[in-house]
Amino acid sequence: MRKTSVLLLTLAFGLALAGSELWIGPSAQFHYDIPNPEPGVFPKGPGVFTSVVDTFKYDDGMPGSAWAWNEAGNGWGMKFISPGDNITLAGALLHFYSGWPDPGGDRALVKVFADDGANGAPNSLLWESDTLTIVRGQWNYVPIDEQIIGSNYYIFYVQVDDNPNCPGFSIDAFNNAPSGYKWTYTAGAFAEDARRGEWLIRSVVDWDPQDVNASALYFASNMPIDTTPGINFFIRTFIKNLGNDPLPVGTPVKLRIAGPRSYVHEGQVLTTTVLNRGQQQQVNFTPLWNIPSVSGLYTIRCWTEADGEQYPGNDTIVYNLSVAQWIEYYDPDGLNWLTWQAPERAVKFDPSGFGLQYPVGLGRARHTFYLHPQYVWPDTSFRFHVYADDGFTLLYESDEIEARPGSPGPATTFDFDSLLIFESGEFYIAVVPSHFSGHPSSSGDGTHQSRSFTGSPGGWTPWTLGEFFTSASVQGGVGLSEGDRRYVGEPRLSLDGYPNPVADFVTVRWNLPRRQAVEVNLYDATGRLAQNLYSARGGPLNGAVQLDTRELPAGIYLLRLEASDGSVTRKLVLQ
Repeated sequence: MRKTSVLLLTLAFGLALAGSELWIGPSAQFHYDIPNPEPGVFPKGPGVFTSVVDTFKYDDGMPGSAWAWNEAGNGWGMKFISPGDNITLAGALLHFYSGWPDPGGDRALVKVFADDGANGAPNSLLWESDTLTIVRGQWNYVPIDEQIIGSNYYIFYVQVDDNPNCPGFSIDAFNNAPSGYKWTYTAGAFAEDARRGEWLIRSVVDWDPQDVNASALYFASNMPIDTTPGINFFIRTFIKNLGNDPLPVGTPVKLRIAGPRSYVHEGQVLTTTVLNRGQQQQVNFTPLWNIPSVSGLYTIRCWTEADGEQYPGNDTIVYNLSVAQWIEYYDPDGLNWLTWQAPERAVKFDPSGFGLQYPVGLGRARHTFYLHPQYVWPDTSFRFHVYADDGFTLLYESDEIEARPGSPGPATTFDFDSLLIFESGEFYIAVVPSHFSGHPSSSGDGTHQSRSFTGSPGGWTPWTLGEFFTSASVQGGVGLSEGDRRYVGEPRLSLDGYPNPVADFVTVRWNLPRRQAVEVNLYDATGRLAQNLYSARGGPLNGAVQLDTRELPAGIYLLRLEASDGSVTRKLVLQ
């Protein structure tokens, strides 16, 4: 199953040019941009909203677009955090768009799952409705009355009829929910949903509140999926008093951002008003967070620290923010093909074509895979390879990575050990499946920029159906410190105690363009080996070792890095 514009209304199947290749397109999800968003209307059902019932939500109440699957049986869902260890899920609110598709429909299913899958994913079915008759153009209340003990939970809408004889399901236009809360349900399998906005699904909960329960709900900012380094970023969140006792002025709300290379940013703000049960306040962290120049994944964590907190399970929300300048050739809304052609699938990147100035640093790569229910993956493992301009010289090989499944799945992203610095020219990023069959299968669009290839180094064949969903995270005009940069194809060796002379201890660091056999040795002035500092068949790309010089006679020594790609020597003077 895959997404495309609502204008694309037919299914087509394209067959392979060879037995190991197969493309299927186009899409099984249809999207409609709502020209005049209609406000949500709450139903006036008795007993739905009372003093002992809380309604939990992430959406802003304003449908921004609508979606429908081509085939029945698929759906979308949201994760909800239980406010206690024993609650009753009284019901759910779901919003369906009135004006699309045509003729549309009025049937739906609702399913509830526990979060007992891997890493809190949905898994066990807790409750399932009969086929429901819904009203399009408003919020629909679905009674559930299911006890949930010791678990968070997911509410899913499941489409009953094929498109266009089904309702369009509403989604808003902004990202406010924490990471990992938005999901798809396709062919009985779950996958995280990476699109913008929150599904208009709300949870109605009946429970016995604790006396003290301060909850972080969701982000008040429109959180981007990706952002660029060097900008000021405003982080805001909503907190709510779910306890019986008033939440006093001065309740701490804390912020911690962790990122690449041990980066940490912390902040705190205090509430400014008394919050009675059910009341909430938006808190704004100041000063603004200046996003670092180092690209990578930054984890934003916000939490409450109420005095006497009795239920910490809902204190914290987390958002994973990708900081990068991504360059790519594919159309993210133009998914038309999938392929598992082996052995490698590559995209050739020209940074200058995106207005970037050399030297250019390559820090991350990502690729979107596609798991079709009729063509299962015998293996999910792959590696990223980076090749030089000649399409042959291997500059970097990643560790083995597991592809993220879905139709399509969220992009699988890999952070390089350090920036690969290119003084000029182009480079290839290739997806290299571990299995001989070529799986996991890749996503492709229908554009034709002559940037995608299949085959192997020295034997690339243009992939003429479109462009692969491969992106590169790059920084132009890089001017980083010695320890942060690594020139492609050139081993580098540095000393923390430089300039010389040094005494007692010195840290020896090295950078390699790819994993390979490496030795770091210390020689005396006569060329005699004084000490082997490090030796490995496939050492780390960024290595470090501490040399204790206290037992060595004073004098001049030579530090030498010897690797498959070359050698580097540095003079070391010991006092």
